[in-house]
Amino acid sequence: MGFKVILSKELKRVFGDKKMVFSLFILPIILIAGIYGMMFFLVDKQKSSINEHVSEVFVQNMPDNFSELMSKHTECNINVIPAGESADTYKDKLLDGTYDLVVVFPENFYENFKNADATSALPDIKTFYNPSEDNSGEARTRFTETYLEEYKQLLLNERFGSLNYAMVFSVDADNPDMIVQDDGKATGKILGTIIPYLITILIFGGAMGLGVDTIAGEKERGTIANLLISPIKRVDIIMGKIAALAIVSVLSAGVYVISFIGSAVVLSKKSGMGEMFSRLSLNFTSLQIVQFVVLLLGLVLLYVGIIGFVSLMAKNIKEAQSFIMPVYIIVMFAGMITMYSGDVTSGSYMIPVYNTSAAFKGIFERTITMNQYLTSTIITYAFAGVMVCLMAKAMNSEKIMLNA
Repeated sequence: MGFKVILSKELKRVFGDKKMVFSLFILPIILIAGIYGMMFFLVDKQKSSINEHVSEVFVQNMPDNFSELMSKHTECNINVIPAGESADTYKDKLLDGTYDLVVVFPENFYENFKNADATSALPDIKTFYNPSEDNSGEARTRFTETYLEEYKQLLLNERFGSLNYAMVFSVDADNPDMIVQDDGKATGKILGTIIPYLITILIFGGAMGLGVDTIAGEKERGTIANLLISPIKRVDIIMGKIAALAIVSVLSAGVYVISFIGSAVVLSKKSGMGEMFSRLSLNFTSLQIVQFVVLLLGLVLLYVGIIGFVSLMAKNIKEAQSFIMPVYIIVMFAGMITMYSGDVTSGSYMIPVYNTSAAFKGIFERTITMNQYLTSTIITYAFAGVMVCLMAKAMNSEKIMLNA
């Protein structure tokens, strides 16, 4: 009965406060959607600016047939460097972005091509660009991969009479089914990179602010003393606060994760970047769902236990925040490691906090074994139990609870 009273009291305190509901559940949606919207807007604007820009390209020793080929392209403005002038003068203009690209053909390039034999040296076309300028980098990419490639095919066709004969073979020119993958596993690999990190830091972050205020705040305000002299058992007080913190932190983390994925998918499709999500298949097996939920509950219990214990040991909110911040950094670091790590060793599943991130990644990627999962889950629940016991012990200490 006492447990329900405390749980109801804590939840009513959260959901009855419009400001707290807004900051925990509504503001994250607005912030994440706004951040993604601005990010994709700026990316689109930058791409549009680069695509609309007419590149200023200066070419030395340009062959006549290449000039004819370039007359069909309007994406760049081809300027011929007069005979006798050094290309170095034009290269200096690349530094301030005045010019985008300088190209130097070998002298008598086309004549040497026609007179070449098997022993002739391979001519080298030199390009000079400024990679710190977006327009310059795009100009070089377009020039080498499009214009020079077209010119190469033109010369090969002239030399051999048949482009197919000159190329010898092609790769996947007529193979629309070249991608062979399990879409579910591919999706899991993408989700397994970012979601474990988000879950880890957002659950802890969601519980941190509320947990510090719920426990250390009540100690600072002196309201915790009223609970201690009430007929409610102290174990019910502990479990009620833990349950309330767990519920709120899971809901808060869920809002963040759903907002993060939803905003990324919707805005990327609107910005023309939807291909990266087109092959995602959000199909999870029953085992994956059960494993995820069971481990998630253990992780929530562990984090709430850590935050609750630290808040109990602190005398006020400021002290609790200073104590909890190093723990938060460790949690962030543990989650971040899984984003860049490869295969996880079996021993890693015995390390608290890190093991849950590694296990979540393995669940999404469908690579975790049952032994690894059980190890991670048992360790997580065991440490969560230890933290709850420490909270119970601290609750029974008048010195700690009353800041004596």
